[in-house]
Amino acid sequence: MEIIYKRFGKLSPVQVQDMLRLRQNVFIIEQQCFYEDIDGADVKAEHLLIYKEEKLAAYLRIFPYGVKYDKEANLGRIVVAPEFRGTGLGEILIKKGIELCDKKPIRIEAQAALEVYYNEFGFRAEGEVYVVDDIDHLQMVLA
Repeated sequence: MEIIYKRFGKLSPVQVQDMLRLRQNVFIIEQQCFYEDIDGADVKAEHLLIYKEEKLAAYLRIFPYGVKYDKEANLGRIVVAPEFRGTGLGEILIKKGIELCDKKPIRIEAQAALEVYYNEFGFRAEGEVYVVDDIDHLQMVLA
């Protein structure tokens, strides 16, 4: 397993392609959710990539405290490749993401179906369920 943590400008072209392909394959194709994934925010984020068997197996992006939210860090685009789900890689990814955040609290915009999963890491729902691109979401915070 290889763990890479870099700002966008430091990622290699292959790493950027791998990241965008994984996000596209899961969030757009698998979930049939047609949205603008390339949102211009990647350049402001730090990126955590986990490679396994020379394939990008898991990914998330981190907005440090004060970048996306004034008083919170943010984890987003949390994704595990389908062939690596159920292997514990998601847990490694999220724990590493939390560890790399410069401060708490940490906010995520979670798919509502994953609320219980994120509860296991200490995230708690804040507010009501809302719909983004036909998928129920909720704000969750780790204090």
